[in-house]
Amino acid sequence: MGKTLQVIADRAYDKDRSYRPGELVEGRFADLTNPPGIVALKLYELMFRAAGAALAEDRWHTLDLAAIKAEAGIKNLTKRELVDLFKELSGAVMEYQSGTKIVVGSLLAIAEIETDDGPVVARWKFGEAFRHIAQGSDYWAIIDRSTALSMTSRYAMRLHEMIALRANLSHKASETFTLLDLRARLGVPKGKLERWDMLNRKAIQPAINEVNRISRFAVSAVPKKRGRIVVGVEIFWSVRTHDTEIEGEPVPSRPSLSVIPPEDTPSEAPKASRTRAVRKPASDTAASAKPRQRRSKADAAPPPLAAFPSEGSLHYTAWAEPARRELPQPTPDLAVVADAFRRWAKGRKMALDHRDILQIFETWCAKYQVRK
Repeated sequence: MGKTLQVIADRAYDKDRSYRPGELVEGRFADLTNPPGIVALKLYELMFRAAGAALAEDRWHTLDLAAIKAEAGIKNLTKRELVDLFKELSGAVMEYQSGTKIVVGSLLAIAEIETDDGPVVARWKFGEAFRHIAQGSDYWAIIDRSTALSMTSRYAMRLHEMIALRANLSHKASETFTLLDLRARLGVPKGKLERWDMLNRKAIQPAINEVNRISRFAVSAVPKKRGRIVVGVEIFWSVRTHDTEIEGEPVPSRPSLSVIPPEDTPSEAPKASRTRAVRKPASDTAASAKPRQRRSKADAAPPPLAAFPSEGSLHYTAWAEPARRELPQPTPDLAVVADAFRRWAKGRKMALDHRDILQIFETWCAKYQVRK
């Protein structure tokens, strides 16, 4: 038995969180035309909870309809709707990474719903691949159950699980996914949202907004290009410690996912020709133009950076830009860089609010060497 099942057994008392095998969270929908919807994924969460540490066993698990209805975030299901949800889950074929192998299998092996009069009880067995992966799992995601059951879209639910698995990693605060990989993780249906601008607008951005709005995580993303084509997305995350930050309060300096202009995305439609803007007439004297030019540059100058952050990563701060500009490529993890600079400054008894701290930091970054 792997460590994850032991953790699930030891923390069975925790009603507010579920402990999900990390390998299952990393599972990808195998190019499905109709992946499970949000209600089916919420039922899946309840099934995890009901199975507990026995989820890797080849046995029947049970859940009655009354218990499902009692959960906040799940509508008042009928028996017919419950059958349809189990059909969605039974049809979900997943790909799991297990060492050097890709394991393919269904979430469920079989499910039954009692049709006689009386309490409606659902019984099921998890699929063999599911049980095999769970049995050997040694790392896990901590899922906030109330948050998961409050999600309104499949994409937000899956993104929340991805971040929950990565949130406590000390050595990284971002990860880059190819578009194909990210589509499979989020459960984008086959043949849908194939253009980057549609994927961004309909799936990625709404998922990020929902996770930021109701979860303990702050998430953002930026597209990665090869030439003019978007080929991947780098997702950033951090854990918010104050409840007041969670309900709609923005996180300062968090990079946002910018929508790529239409001319930067592949398209079958020809681009419209661009017309040069008409230059405004010059002023009567060149001398009068110079003061305006100086004022314009002064207005555009960015404000000086404040003190170097005393803790945390630089990902969501104004210090990320000079760091990425001066550091060697590929850019090292900015959380590691921040900690190294703080240690360097402390060793020299240098205050992080030194008046020349930006110049000092830039010079330090230019000499930074990644340890092998």
